[in-house]
Amino acid sequence: MMSSRGAPERGDANWRAGRGFLGALWAWLWATIDDPNRIAWLYIPVLAFLPLTFGSVATFFYFGACIYVGLIFLGRRIAWVWPPTTAFGCLVTLGYFAVTAISPLAFPNKAAGWLDVGTAMHYLTLTMLVGTLVQTPKVDVFALFLNGVRAAAILSFGHALLQVQVLGHPRATAGMANAIPFGDTAMLAAGLAMVGFARLSGPMRIFAVMALVCGIGGSFLSQTRGALLALPLVVLVVAVHIWPAVRMRRWQAAMTAALIAGALAIFAVAMKVPERVDEVRQALQSETMDLERDPSTAHRVLLWTYGLEAFVDRPVFGYGSQNAVAEVRRRAAAEGFEIPPYRHLHNEFISVAVGRGVVGLLVLVLLLAAPLVIVAQAPPDDRQRDRWAFAVLLSGSYGIFGLTNLLFSHDQTNTVYATAYLVLLVAAHQARVGLTAFSRPFLGVPPRP
Repeated sequence: MMSSRGAPERGDANWRAGRGFLGALWAWLWATIDDPNRIAWLYIPVLAFLPLTFGSVATFFYFGACIYVGLIFLGRRIAWVWPPTTAFGCLVTLGYFAVTAISPLAFPNKAAGWLDVGTAMHYLTLTMLVGTLVQTPKVDVFALFLNGVRAAAILSFGHALLQVQVLGHPRATAGMANAIPFGDTAMLAAGLAMVGFARLSGPMRIFAVMALVCGIGGSFLSQTRGALLALPLVVLVVAVHIWPAVRMRRWQAAMTAALIAGALAIFAVAMKVPERVDEVRQALQSETMDLERDPSTAHRVLLWTYGLEAFVDRPVFGYGSQNAVAEVRRRAAAEGFEIPPYRHLHNEFISVAVGRGVVGLLVLVLLLAAPLVIVAQAPPDDRQRDRWAFAVLLSGSYGIFGLTNLLFSHDQTNTVYATAYLVLLVAAHQARVGLTAFSRPFLGVPPRP
């Protein structure tokens, strides 16, 4: 009799015989639940695929994985572990969650404060997901996640193009809450799609380049400021990362790069991206805060100006995250500026500085820098270059995105960062314990005993 983990023998052509569709489906489902290796093999690429295609569904999927982990822990399929190799990464996320709890505990409007804590639940539960994945030695979470990102970048571009060209939307959202999280995530996906390029086969390299182009194209369709600001970083990191492959075929690489740059430039002009950039530039240069031309940029400048003023007046713990916008709007109104009732200050660093003070700001910077520290602690094996590119793209892009928008008070951008952080942390752990060979678990219907 074979276990649910094993593949059927090659000679057993009738391994499904005698089992109806529902029985086979139940056997597959039970085997998946019973073996953490199987669920991890599915969970990682699918979660990479979801955020760019189905928006908030990815967040439910993330916490569905947490529920699953709890169930298999209660069923004693896995044990509680706290490897020293993952301790730093887990403590950073737990510390970030703990700091978010200061707002409802110490400041008025406690109900709104607890809602803000709820958006940080990813970082409380991340430790349990790490503990599960380090116990699935068959699964190469890093490679699977990157393939999921590549597929997502391509599919979401098609979705975004349909929204703009067929349905007439002014800015693409591709199933996400609004254009901002989509544009940011698409730009990050474009860069991550090229991680490990030198080690890919020929067809997979074409797949990665397609994902790069589609990710940037999708971001153009969203016309998101933070994503456009992050484009130079993505281009620089990708260029440095793939240089070993480029150096072997310089002329081919130069022609390919020229074609990609030309295609993206034409596409950007067609989507009126230069006009969008010019609007932002003129609004920032206007001494009278030109609300007619680009009110959203003008409002951002006002929020940042009075946000910094509020931070200076109460720098240690701030005003509570739930009170940050109200405090800044009050100060702006006193000077004769009316600002719409935004939910945040359109700058993660200023939002955190006003809401949680220096304490919150330091923890935020640590959370953004943690991927770089995690990679620095990993051994210099053949994948270290890939991990560095992944970490720089993740930390750098999110740092740039945070200059114009929120990062960790939105379920979708939280899901993306937490999942990428989880994958990088587990990949670094696998490198430190010397796990370099992986075999995909059998995913078919288990044979009948």
